[in-house]
Amino acid sequence: MTGSGELPDETAAIGGEGAAGPVRRAGLAPADFTGEADGRRRVARTVARTVAQAVAQVVPRTVAGLALACHPGPAAAVTILVAALVAVAGWGPAGTALTALAVLTGQLSVGWCNDAADAAVDAAAGRTAKPIVAGLVSVRAVRVAAFSALAACVPLSLACGVVAGLTHLSAVAAAWVYNLWLKGTAASWAPYAAGFGAVPVFVAAGTPGHALPAWWAVLAAALLGCAAHLANVLPDIETDVATGVRGWPQRLGSTRVRVLLPLPLLAASALLVVAPPGPAGPVRWLALAGVAACAAAGLLLGRRVPVAPFAAAIGAAGIDVLLLAVTPGVVTAG
Repeated sequence: MTGSGELPDETAAIGGEGAAGPVRRAGLAPADFTGEADGRRRVARTVARTVAQAVAQVVPRTVAGLALACHPGPAAAVTILVAALVAVAGWGPAGTALTALAVLTGQLSVGWCNDAADAAVDAAAGRTAKPIVAGLVSVRAVRVAAFSALAACVPLSLACGVVAGLTHLSAVAAAWVYNLWLKGTAASWAPYAAGFGAVPVFVAAGTPGHALPAWWAVLAAALLGCAAHLANVLPDIETDVATGVRGWPQRLGSTRVRVLLPLPLLAASALLVVAPPGPAGPVRWLALAGVAACAAAGLLLGRRVPVAPFAAAIGAAGIDVLLLAVTPGVVTAG
């Protein structure tokens, strides 16, 4: 006790003269609290704005990259053709929709797997049209998308029926084997033949009674698969050879592939015309003529328009699907 009438600052703040003044602890003044809070809010707003801008730039670019990396043309074509076949076979609207989803997810997985597996080769070849090489999407994102689509494909396929589902999954597995192994071998045609040849088996398995497909339908589909392989690889043969890819078409060379391509298309269509029971009739012969026209167009335009052979193969396959629609005995041996 000193007898002094002065109080410490804290005591004065409680009851002494000038008690109404603010507490004077360093860093605890209300003004300091307000300033710090405003600063934190400004930092948070800046971070949020930066993140939003980054997302606005990255997400659309990634989505666009994934859309291109899935090989949208072939994916859409295969999905539409198979869905059309099951609709013709009598699967009904629900079965057709389920098939479309199963086939689409399978095709997406195959396309993304292909681009992820080929990323290094595409970069070495300078294929800037490829979304990974162009920097639209990362290899990791494409790989994750491929496995995600494959994971969705499994239950969707099995929902079509056990036999049909396993048949479709075997076709998807063949395509993955092509991407990861057989693409650079002389047997590169085999996964295409197996995948396309599985289509009539899949269609027949989903019909009442789980019928067996007609042999000629399976063989015709396998031939169409070989044609699709040749047409798909044709534009890239030179760069493939330069980067060490030595599949069946690369070993043949672009000139031989261009000449060979119409043969499996015509052979498949000829089977669909002459193999079914009963007289062929004018519709089947007209369809064969349409396929011949597609094959000739692909052959003649192939040098000037690189996508022409593949477009011709898709056109021929479309005609064959229409041919199957009017042909009895498609999914049964009789």
